[in-house]
Amino acid sequence: MLTNIQIKKALFQNQIHERFSFSVNYLGNDFQGLYHEGVINWFNPQPLNKLGVKQLQQIESNVFDKMHKLLS
Repeated sequence: MLTNIQIKKALFQNQIHERFSFSVNYLGNDFQGLYHEGVINWFNPQPLNKLGVKQLQQIESNVFDKMHKLLS
């Protein structure tokens, strides 16, 4: 179960290369990544190495929804 999505900070704020750092806790596993223009880049550990495709799609969908609300 997805327990927490936290937007940590905006990197390069108000610049062309602005990205958002976030962390996700899923079933006790912590994952971190960057969000930029609808694309998520995951840091290590990669969630696909520990989770299935369906779980990863669910997590990414929740991150996209939260980022869309934040940026709208």
